[in-house]
Amino acid sequence: MARGRARQAVTRAGLAAVLVGAALVAVGARASAEVVIRIASPAPEGTAWARAGRAIANELEQSTNGKVKLKVFLGGITGNELETADRMRRGQLDAIASGGMLCMKTMPSFRILRVVGLFQSRDESAYVSGRLRRTFEAEARREGFVLLGDMGVGPDHTFSTTPITSLADLKRPRFWVWDLDDVMRVEMPSLGVNISPAPVEGAGRAFDEGKLNAFIATPTAALAFQWSTQTRYVSDLRLGFLRGCVLVATRVFDQLSVAEQQMLRASIAKLVAQLEDIGRRQDEALIGGLFERQGVRVVRATESFRAEFFEAARQAREKLGAKLVEPALLQKVMSMLADYRAEHAAGGPGAGSGGGSPSPSRAAPRVVR
Repeated sequence: MARGRARQAVTRAGLAAVLVGAALVAVGARASAEVVIRIASPAPEGTAWARAGRAIANELEQSTNGKVKLKVFLGGITGNELETADRMRRGQLDAIASGGMLCMKTMPSFRILRVVGLFQSRDESAYVSGRLRRTFEAEARREGFVLLGDMGVGPDHTFSTTPITSLADLKRPRFWVWDLDDVMRVEMPSLGVNISPAPVEGAGRAFDEGKLNAFIATPTAALAFQWSTQTRYVSDLRLGFLRGCVLVATRVFDQLSVAEQQMLRASIAKLVAQLEDIGRRQDEALIGGLFERQGVRVVRATESFRAEFFEAARQAREKLGAKLVEPALLQKVMSMLADYRAEHAAGGPGAGSGGGSPSPSRAAPRVVR
């Protein structure tokens, strides 16, 4: 793994020159009736995420007869998400499939989807995201980006070297959180949880060096980055939910014809749907037994622990107020969730459909207006 990290560092060091050269190709692309969209993602090579992205790139090229191509850069090779955004603004890159961090930086309202203790399923997150889509699109446009789609990365779980069965247990380890995750960095300390922010690519090394001894991560990320192999326990308590997005620079999108824009949107919509399906199936498989077969014990949270955690999360939201998200937006979203949960209660339309609202034994927190 150390050699792999070293190779990645060397590759990244030489990437700037490659991107500058690629920028010159992209500038003249329109004249030759061909547009090459250079898209980056933190997703590691060899993962289901990476395979889905490359497959969509091939399909888009075929559907446009080679007029629109996606050149994919994976594994964080273009830098972290903020560095990637800078490259996009300088014209060295054109798009990003963000793991959520740039989504929140570019679209401030997107932060609501990251708030701890609010969302308990992909369906809840997708419902609220859909209702706020126009707000997100307007915020992205103001920053020079077009929002092509957003997708659920997955629920946040704790991966630790000791079992976590109570709020007191949750406060003992020092957890890794993504260093770009402004919401988690503010909210978790307010809950009394010790965190050690670090880049994604440095999380495993920080664990090996003793700088942290646990992770807050989605199951798919823990598997992809091999953090689950460094720990012994995972709690099935869903602390929050991580949602990603796909952004393209306005300067690139606007140079496409209407037909090409539609085909690009259709391709990204298909990719988003595939990533949602991959994440849903992997979450269920990993927490449902695959982690345990790999030697990671799944610790089932008791109802008392759930109640204790969600009450602490509510208090943290109230304490932080506008430091976390705009209070008016929070109230709006809580109202949306109340409506959604009422409609999808046990026996209601769509109840029990593929990872929707939690079952009665894992009930979602009561929405407090």
